[in-house]
Amino acid sequence: MSTASTIGNAVGSIGGVASAAGAAASDLAKLFNGGTGYWSKLRKASYNGVPFAVLAESGTFGRRNAIHEYPNKETMPWIEDLGLQTNVFRIQAFLVENSLVYGGGDVLAQRDRLIKTIQGGTTGSTKSPGLGTLVHPTYGNLKVNCLQAEIGSSWDRGRVVELRLVFARGGDRLYPKAQQQTSGAVTGAADAVDSTSLSSFITGIASSISAGAAVVKTAVSTVVKWYQTVNMLVHDVKRFWNSLSTLAGNFGRLFGGGNTGYAASNQKAASSATAASLIAADTSNRAAVATAGAALTAAAANVGSDPTTFANAAQGVAAALAASASSPADAIRLLSSLIAFSPTPIVGSSQIAIAQQTMQSACADLFRRATVAQIAISSSTYQPSSADDASSMRDSVTALIDNEIQIAADQGEDDVYTSLRALRQSVVADLDSRGSGLSAIATFTFSTTLPSLALANRMYRDSTRAEELVTQADPIHPAFMPTQFNALSS
Repeated sequence: MSTASTIGNAVGSIGGVASAAGAAASDLAKLFNGGTGYWSKLRKASYNGVPFAVLAESGTFGRRNAIHEYPNKETMPWIEDLGLQTNVFRIQAFLVENSLVYGGGDVLAQRDRLIKTIQGGTTGSTKSPGLGTLVHPTYGNLKVNCLQAEIGSSWDRGRVVELRLVFARGGDRLYPKAQQQTSGAVTGAADAVDSTSLSSFITGIASSISAGAAVVKTAVSTVVKWYQTVNMLVHDVKRFWNSLSTLAGNFGRLFGGGNTGYAASNQKAASSATAASLIAADTSNRAAVATAGAALTAAAANVGSDPTTFANAAQGVAAALAASASSPADAIRLLSSLIAFSPTPIVGSSQIAIAQQTMQSACADLFRRATVAQIAISSSTYQPSSADDASSMRDSVTALIDNEIQIAADQGEDDVYTSLRALRQSVVADLDSRGSGLSAIATFTFSTTLPSLALANRMYRDSTRAEELVTQADPIHPAFMPTQFNALSS
């Protein structure tokens, strides 16, 4: 057989194959454009807008692990989890001239466009292409980098360019960013609440002061009853007990109180402190509350002529009570009890009685809002021990603020309402920011009691976290931890 005859037969065979391929492509196009079920879910593949046909695809998924094997040890190795593995997609594809499925035009022009897209520009370009968009037939749109592209053709395939593409899924480059000091924002918002509360108080009592001495006596009476509640709280047994919680040694370390969290700690008592010195300091704190109460009572007698001093004195009492607590958690507990204060209603419908009711209501509002502002300030120094703890504290504090927001809205105090809303947002931002990087709480179960040191090493591979476990599990003794308790998941 002559060479010309052989080539003719080959060309004829190629023509037959091409005809069959054209028919198959026509059927495939019908499946893509009007198919049902699996075929209707397939997407037309492309990379950065350059389409291609896919023959086969595979992906690599999983997690990165380090396998720790030890010599002469007949046990299973310890596998250390190092996080998610990068997803890699391998696609076997082709380009065809004037495809009935995706079009494309001249096959060599398609190839050149794809190479240009993968390389990031013309040949010799130093510009990085960065992340591209891969439309995967089954996974959809993916942000990827093309790691490798093998492109080829052969004489027996005619107007077809074969592709083997490897893509790695990626993300945007993240840069460190400065974070706002959220605790300072809370303090600023609390000061704004105090300021608007003062303005609202002055406006509220302006008309009632003219009623005379009876109205001033109402203010003094309301102050006395409020201070009685404060005095009861400052002599609270639990508050006194907690005053020793910062004592160094085997006793004080069992108490957290919001002074010591996972990420940070407040200033603790000096290592030289003793029970006697802490009790003496607590006595000074109680005296400071008494002094603030006396200043408020004196200011109440002049509330008509100097309401600013009266309001500042009320805020000073709330601050002194919070300062007497040994920890932010205890301060929030005391102030949350104080916020429930409600004076005995004044009964009557005379002009003087109405003026007294106005004064009493204005004083109660002022006291409540000073307490709410101080609760928010205390929450900004609270050190959460977990993400759950931060969320719980956030919800508790915002519930108290929400109640006061509702009261301000019902009374038409727009400025107070706005400042309370800003305070709420600051508290949420602060606790969410400080709690976002903390671990969640998980339940751990063991078959027998173990010492805290052994559990810390077993759970976290860090024996220095034994005291943290003791605080969270609250065992009878650190050497005999309970078989089931809640602790940080990592």
